[in-house]
Amino acid sequence: MRRVTAILIVVFLACPLLFVSFIAIAVSTWTLDRHFYLSLLDDERLFQVPDAVSSASWSEAVIEGTGGLQWKSVGRAAGVVLTSEYLRGQAARVVNQVFDFFDGRSRRFDISIDTTPVKAALRGDAGRRFARLLAEDLPVGGSAADFKLRPGRLPVSRPANVSVDRAAAIIVAGLPSFVSAIPDTVRLSDDPWLRTGTNPGAGGPRFHLFGAFLAASIILLVIAGGFWTAAAFVGGETRFERLQWFGWSLLAPAAGVLLMGLLVTLVSFTPWMRWGIESAELQPLGFNASFISALIDAARHVVTRVCVGFLATGGIGAGISLGLLAWSWSIPREERKSATA
Repeated sequence: MRRVTAILIVVFLACPLLFVSFIAIAVSTWTLDRHFYLSLLDDERLFQVPDAVSSASWSEAVIEGTGGLQWKSVGRAAGVVLTSEYLRGQAARVVNQVFDFFDGRSRRFDISIDTTPVKAALRGDAGRRFARLLAEDLPVGGSAADFKLRPGRLPVSRPANVSVDRAAAIIVAGLPSFVSAIPDTVRLSDDPWLRTGTNPGAGGPRFHLFGAFLAASIILLVIAGGFWTAAAFVGGETRFERLQWFGWSLLAPAAGVLLMGLLVTLVSFTPWMRWGIESAELQPLGFNASFISALIDAARHVVTRVCVGFLATGGIGAGISLGLLAWSWSIPREERKSATA
């Protein structure tokens, strides 16, 4: 009867809880790692906007809030100030803002973009290059009286009687007022939808999702360990038997997590992942081969990190279980029936 009870504890409680605990620990090795996400942004090929959106599929895209200005008219010019370094820096800024909130360092989920580098570029030599490229790419149309920059608005067309040189000069002259209307910080939402506390400067507890996730994983592991230990002491009467229960009941969930890691590793080393991204038809949408290659490299990096988490967690668990089994087998045969814990 004791063995039946121990088997039920192992099958329905200890093994499932240990398996879930191992998965939570394996996932936490990368989901809670700020530097992992930042490392994905190191490839500047992911931020080459002018090249990535150069196809005809983007030619009719209208930029919101600019009075009908289309991307085909401003895309080349935007590349002068929206450099890959700037875009990568802003992506890293967003990652840090997300982690600051979920890591308990900030009291509200307020994602924002810093526009001061763009404004500084528009006030310098980059602004003159911006004006020239914009003047060259604007469609011909409209009246000369309407061709001017307004705060927050770029011209959507160039009159036929205004030359490219003249249009560029007009745009340069209007850039100061255009730039002054751009806020230094652009928030991605009108109002932060997640907050902790009403006074950002006040003390008290802060929202700490990552800490809560880690604590929940540890608590789950402790509970699983309790059932694991209970099964071993209920099912085994001697030290040898208990070590056998400890070893075999731990080996099953550990081997499951280890197998998951091996399967993920197999996916990363097969052409299926590359084939899946390439078959998404990103090139017809305007994303060039360099961007697609960078996306494949980033996906491979993510898969590698995920499989390392599973392999490490499952390997450690399997190693402990085999160690317990080896310990039990090291007990002399004549002591296995009489030795007690």
